[in-house]
Amino acid sequence: MKRISSIIFAAAAVLAMSCELHTSDNGELDGFWQLVQTDTLTNGRSEDVRPKRIFWSVQADLLRMQDLHDDFSMYPSIYYYFELKDQTLRVYHPVVDRREISDSLVTSVETVRFYGLNHLDETFKVLQLGDEKMTLENERLRMYFRKY
Repeated sequence: MKRISSIIFAAAAVLAMSCELHTSDNGELDGFWQLVQTDTLTNGRSEDVRPKRIFWSVQADLLRMQDLHDDFSMYPSIYYYFELKDQTLRVYHPVVDRREISDSLVTSVETVRFYGLNHLDETFKVLQLGDEKMTLENERLRMYFRKY
C-alpha cells in the first residue's frame, strides 16, 4: 500500500510540474462583448446594431467574433489573434471556425466585413475600455460595445 501511495504521489508531482498554466494579461479586454452601435465616420450616421447580435469574446490570446442572431447564421465565427498595447487593438491572422469540417484561414475581407473590419489585419484605436464599455475606431467605423 505504501508503494502504491508513493507511485501515485510521484505521478501527481510529475503531472503538476509538466502542466503549463496559461494566464491572461488582457485586463478589462477579457470577456464577452456585444456590439451595440456603430457610427459611420464618413457620413456621421449611427446604427443600433443590437438586433444583429454580434459578439466578440476575448480570452487569453484569442478573440472570437460571432453572429448569434439565429441558429442558421450567414456569417461564420472568426477567430483572431490580437495584440493590445498603447491604446491600440490589432487583430490579425483570422481563421473561420468550421469545426465540423476543418478550420480555414480567411483569405477575403468580405468574410469579416460584417464584424466591422476593413482588412484581414486591422488596427483599432481604443477610445474607451472599462466600466463594462468599450469603444473602438478604425478608418471607417466607431464601434460601441457593452460587456456581459
